[in-house]
Amino acid sequence: MALMSTEKASSSLSFSPRPQWKYDVFLSFRGEETLYSFKDRLYDALKQKDIFTFKDDGKLEKGKSISPECLKAIEESRFVIIIFSKNYASSTWCLDELAKVTRCMKETGMTILPVFYNVDPSDVREQTGTFAKAFLEHEEHFKENIEKVQTWRAALREVANLAGWHLQNETETKFIQNIVRLILNKLSDTFLVDTNGLVGINLRVEKLKSHLAMESNDVRIIGICGTGGMGKTTLARVVYGMISNQFEACCFIANVREVFEKYGLLWLQQTLLNELLMHNDMNVQGVDCGDLIKNRLCHKKIFLILDDVNELDQLNKLVGGHDWFGPGSRIIITTRDVHLLTTRKVDGIYEIEGLNYDEAFQLFNLKAFGKVHPTKDYLELSHAFVHYASGLPLAIEVLGSFLFKRRTDEWQSALDRLKKFPERKILNVLQISYNGLQETEKEIFLDIACFFNHMNQVTIIEIVDHLELLPKIELGVLIEKSLIKLINGKQLWMHDLLQEMGRDIVRHECSKDPGKRSRLWVYKDIDDVLTKNMGTEAVQSIVLEPSEPKKSFERLKFIELNKSLKLIETPDITEVPILEKLILEDCVKLCEIHPSVGVHERLTLLNLKGCKSLKILPNKFEMKSLDILILSECLKLKRIPEFAKNMGRVSGLFLDGIAITKLPTSIGNLTSLASLSVRDCKNLMSLPLTLFNMTSLVNINFSGCSKLCKLLENLGTTESVEELDVGGSAIRMMRSSNAFFNSLKKLAFGGFKLRSPDPMGSLSTSRVGLSSLIDLDISYCNLNAIPNDICCISSLKHLDLSGNNFGYLPESIAQLSILKSLRVKNCTSLLSLPRLPLNIDCIWAFGCTSLEAVPNLLKPNSLCEAELRLSGCSKLVDNQGFIDMFLAVIKKIIQVSVCVCGALNNMPCMFQGHSIANRYEMVIPGSEIPEWFCHQSMGAEVNIKEPYHLCCDEWVGIAVCVVICSHNQMVDPFLFGSQITFELIVNGEYIYPPIGTRVAKVSSDHLWLLHLFPEFFGEEDLIKLLWGCDENGFSKIGIDIRARDFEVKKWGLRMVYKKDIEDHNQTMAQSSNNNFIPYKGLDVFHHNFVNLAAVVKGSKAKRSHDDYDGTTPSGEGSSDDIPHPKRIERLPEFMILGNSDCEESSEYMECCEELSDCQESSESDREG
Repeated sequence: MALMSTEKASSSLSFSPRPQWKYDVFLSFRGEETLYSFKDRLYDALKQKDIFTFKDDGKLEKGKSISPECLKAIEESRFVIIIFSKNYASSTWCLDELAKVTRCMKETGMTILPVFYNVDPSDVREQTGTFAKAFLEHEEHFKENIEKVQTWRAALREVANLAGWHLQNETETKFIQNIVRLILNKLSDTFLVDTNGLVGINLRVEKLKSHLAMESNDVRIIGICGTGGMGKTTLARVVYGMISNQFEACCFIANVREVFEKYGLLWLQQTLLNELLMHNDMNVQGVDCGDLIKNRLCHKKIFLILDDVNELDQLNKLVGGHDWFGPGSRIIITTRDVHLLTTRKVDGIYEIEGLNYDEAFQLFNLKAFGKVHPTKDYLELSHAFVHYASGLPLAIEVLGSFLFKRRTDEWQSALDRLKKFPERKILNVLQISYNGLQETEKEIFLDIACFFNHMNQVTIIEIVDHLELLPKIELGVLIEKSLIKLINGKQLWMHDLLQEMGRDIVRHECSKDPGKRSRLWVYKDIDDVLTKNMGTEAVQSIVLEPSEPKKSFERLKFIELNKSLKLIETPDITEVPILEKLILEDCVKLCEIHPSVGVHERLTLLNLKGCKSLKILPNKFEMKSLDILILSECLKLKRIPEFAKNMGRVSGLFLDGIAITKLPTSIGNLTSLASLSVRDCKNLMSLPLTLFNMTSLVNINFSGCSKLCKLLENLGTTESVEELDVGGSAIRMMRSSNAFFNSLKKLAFGGFKLRSPDPMGSLSTSRVGLSSLIDLDISYCNLNAIPNDICCISSLKHLDLSGNNFGYLPESIAQLSILKSLRVKNCTSLLSLPRLPLNIDCIWAFGCTSLEAVPNLLKPNSLCEAELRLSGCSKLVDNQGFIDMFLAVIKKIIQVSVCVCGALNNMPCMFQGHSIANRYEMVIPGSEIPEWFCHQSMGAEVNIKEPYHLCCDEWVGIAVCVVICSHNQMVDPFLFGSQITFELIVNGEYIYPPIGTRVAKVSSDHLWLLHLFPEFFGEEDLIKLLWGCDENGFSKIGIDIRARDFEVKKWGLRMVYKKDIEDHNQTMAQSSNNNFIPYKGLDVFHHNFVNLAAVVKGSKAKRSHDDYDGTTPSGEGSSDDIPHPKRIERLPEFMILGNSDCEESSEYMECCEELSDCQESSESDREG
């Protein structure tokens, strides 16, 4: 019954007490009194300081004796902390532990540290108070074994007389800190870093410690320098492990040179602060953060090691001055460049020396034989190898590991090979170990040497797996042979000399022809292979590190260097003659484009989007093949070069968000220009007249050009324009030239700066001419009314009226017969919606806080019903009518799809040409999930089981209901919303892709209602969904939601089956007699003009349904009725309907009868 701290020391070296101690501390306490309180805080404090602690939970059943596990843990602990509390003595378990501890103290030298928690030490020592009462009970209970009780009494007296802690007049926090500090001090004399196998390390440690001068309270910065492979990092790690517990905070930053090259100084500074301040979220804004480091660390005694520093700037930005750190701090810097240390004026430099002969001989023997002395047969050969290694620790370690358990003739052969390459001493020594590898081991070694050194082990395994090798086995072999090491259990590390050896092996695969080598990583080699067509099947991998070109790439057609943070200027591309695409997106430090780009004859795409520092372009663009030019978001670009006459092929010019004040007059030379976008060019003030003479323009975007106010009458002569966006600009619209409007398909005024007293006046004069307009956006234009004659734009499919001030929409909007979507977002004065066109399939109305009523949206002759997005419409909260409509739509589409499957070619003409919906959804205010969703749960995950036979034969969809609210209470009405997605999991397999929707951020609860029809799923996913089951005949179905900006409060889920939508006699009787049915489950209000029950089995509405028992698979009642007009009419409820005798009603009944007839005919044909 124990919990153990398994936290390891921060150093990669292991901390080892003297051999008999397994645990640093054994913690003994009376569990019932201190559980989850003082002892837990003490245990956590010990763990935080990497003190390996065994914690006895004290949960032993009454009458049980101490466990063997606890007895063994006591014997293996260096210190025992006993927490005496008021009822400590009442536990025989605790007293047995105490007796065991006192015996071990005498036998093994264990140290006992008593803690008196809310009890007087004299009560423990003299066994008075609660201790006296406890022992009276023990003496009564142990009459037959009174010696045991006497042993307990003696143990209490002995331990209570020891020096310990008594909690009296100080806080528990300070009390615990004192205990931990004492333990650390005692352990500092006990713990040693395990230096087994590190021959000669103790002498070098002492020399380094003399430089550190630990007795001084000054801040000292010490450097370790030497050549690669000499052991600088190893020495630093050993000293780090030995003295780190003497500091308030410690940090070891390895491979500074490599980290600096890959991630920059900012990453190093952030790591330093996070480690030394023990935070994970320090946000360093820039590399000039010396004041931040100084302010946060100047009062803290820290120990910092910077390993493999190679630039002075690294030192200046990480350890700028002695006053950056608190008194007593120590910093160690390892480097190959002693000049860095002298320039930095460190307090001492230790130049690490190689192993002397005796040390080298001992290390070699340990690696080659596993013991200090070789056998006689190997003595002479051992001396020969040690002499060849010349005291380099890494070379000795690698050679010894290679020769381990090999015969003398193999040793001699290896030595003979070494003698053939005397000028390459180190590389040849290291290559001997490589030659002893299996072929697959060699492949992985070379990959690490050329590409993967210092990468995460998991990442390397993932990459190598694709090469059909066995990385886990082979990496283990490389580690065993000392060719690589595993740092902190994760990062693979290969010494620089070993890496150079591996690369040398690849170079020698073919010294004169890089195209015949297996791996290429040097720019010159890659250049030769690509430009001279030297590549062969031998080339397996190429990794190119950015470098300035020095030779031409004659066959290169495509360059993409997105987000290249070090790219400042593009090179001369004259010698890349057939380059077609140059893509440099988000190169944020790119300042200048080389003039050769502006005259390149083959370039078709130049994409410089997001180059925020770009200021200088070629003086003139003369790219005769250019098709697309993208300069969007080049924030510092104030001038666009002139366009030459040979640029007539340009079709797209994108200048969004740049700092220009005008466009060049030569834009007229772009005679094929179809798309022009200057969106959000806030400084653009005028347009050249040549723009108005362009006959090729199709798409123009002036949105957000707040200073652009020139009249557009001249643009009216351009009859080719199909899309125009002037939202947020100051442009005054023309009042003539209807020919211009005749060609428009999309017109956007969103956020338009109106200058007319009649806001719609400018557009009114041209409305008759908008014969082609499909998409109209007049959002956020401060409109108080929408004119009735908007219905004249008969071609309109998409209408956006968001953010305006009107209270009602004109009834004439119903005459827009092909209108598909209506957006009235954030129309806060809107009270109700009028009757809408039958083709409407989506209504976006979130943020309409005054909206009280929505019309009947059920369509008699359509298979596509309107989706509702009503988040933030607070007056529609918990409106039952929406739920009724959702269920009615599901039933209708399912019934029609059943009829379609049965009727085939006999489909009524009114449905021909319409596809059956594959999903239906709505977002509405509300907080309660309808009972019909038979599986419900809290949180963001649902898992259910469904009978396999129903999934196979009866399933017609999945219905989901989610209750959500936004995490962020500050809601931006202009934001479209955030994504909510969920993944469907069937029998453990994910159904892709994830299913999602966008929901506006609102603070109140909302419902997302969604139904997925079978048509939504692909064939492969349907097989997973319908044909998989467990051994008990059930399909396991789960849903996992992801909603970053929302809290998911509840989930509802239902698998929908055919019989869920069949009518039954009781439902029909209630409908006839009462005209409504109380809502429960699927029972919704019955509408006498939308009776789709007739189509399920091909019968008329009067047909009975005695064969249906009225239950769902879960046993709940079910009905297929439609929303009732009486209920829906009540304001501020869901719908406003006409009477039941309306034209739609009769038309729909005719439709149902036709569907019934066709179904009956189909059934008759099958029976015949």
